[in-house]
Amino acid sequence: MHGYDTSALVGTLLEENRVLVDKICAAIDCSREEVPNALEEVVRFMILVANHKDRRLTPAHRVDLVWHEFILCTRAYCAFCETHFDRMIHHQPGGSNEENRAQFLETVLLYKQSFGPPNESYWGTHRRMPDCGACESF
Repeated sequence: MHGYDTSALVGTLLEENRVLVDKICAAIDCSREEVPNALEEVVRFMILVANHKDRRLTPAHRVDLVWHEFILCTRAYCAFCETHFDRMIHHQPGGSNEENRAQFLETVLLYKQSFGPPNESYWGTHRRMPDCGACESF
């Protein structure tokens, strides 16, 4: 298991960085009430990255869009990474569609092992996977 209270982490992040609410709403066209769930998916993805340093992981496109908004709050993002992961979780655009798809499928598998079934609103289903972002982490 991962050992993080992701809901509490998200609550603190949003309390300390209120601008994220409007930014995330605009990025993924969601209600203010959905923002904590959206950011929690990003935090879970970051935990996977931190726990699997030897792998390049790719989030679903919707998760990636929320991650972009978090990254743009550079001080908060850097402090969060250093506090919880003892390192920066880097974001790297690029990779071929084939590479990103394989990395995305591995990410979903690791997600299931750590957190249970992924939220379909953000990660899709096994029948209808979303376009994964052309971004990876390391």
